[in-house]
Amino acid sequence: MAQSSRKLVNIDNTKGGVENLVLPGDIISTAEEYVPGKNTAEMEGRIISLVYGNVKKDDKNLLISVSPLKSRKSIRAGDTVYGQVFKVDQRKASIKIGAAYDPVSGAIQFNGEGYVNLPQQYDRNSSPPVRIGDIVRARVVRTGDRGSELTIAGKGLGILKTLCPRCRLPMTRKNGSLYCDNCEKSEMRKVADDYGAIEIYGEMQ
Repeated sequence: MAQSSRKLVNIDNTKGGVENLVLPGDIISTAEEYVPGKNTAEMEGRIISLVYGNVKKDDKNLLISVSPLKSRKSIRAGDTVYGQVFKVDQRKASIKIGAAYDPVSGAIQFNGEGYVNLPQQYDRNSSPPVRIGDIVRARVVRTGDRGSELTIAGKGLGILKTLCPRCRLPMTRKNGSLYCDNCEKSEMRKVADDYGAIEIYGEMQ
């Protein structure tokens, strides 16, 4: 059985002024170093974050937790959001939104759902631009009662992190595609330009 090669995540958000911001699924410690606290869970000897937030360490009690971001009640067209793909069909990819970018505070927690319309040329014989489980950055096109329409078009938008669909280890960006070092699987998807070295920002170039 392959050993996990996922590294600990420590995102230094120099643009938003927030340090140690983590996303759901990020490994923040090992079970040998700390005991999982609020908004964390132990998985295969690693402690992962369950929410978007900032890592808090209690070295006296060897406890590690994640403090959720300040919450936001609404989003509007033009906003940048962060979320995870939970469903993909022939027409769209559904996304659980977990955070939105705020020009003053940086990333702020927002709970909602959105969708990305898939290209018409996508069918059962071609790879979708995103897959279930992908963590993505997207821009809001419009909002509505059935969810927000999002887009991942643009170099700053798209997949920020994902796992190999075959062995479930992290994929890296290699020669313009996603590549798994463990099983040597390669896939073409819509990847953000800061894949693997995530920066939290709002304005897309």
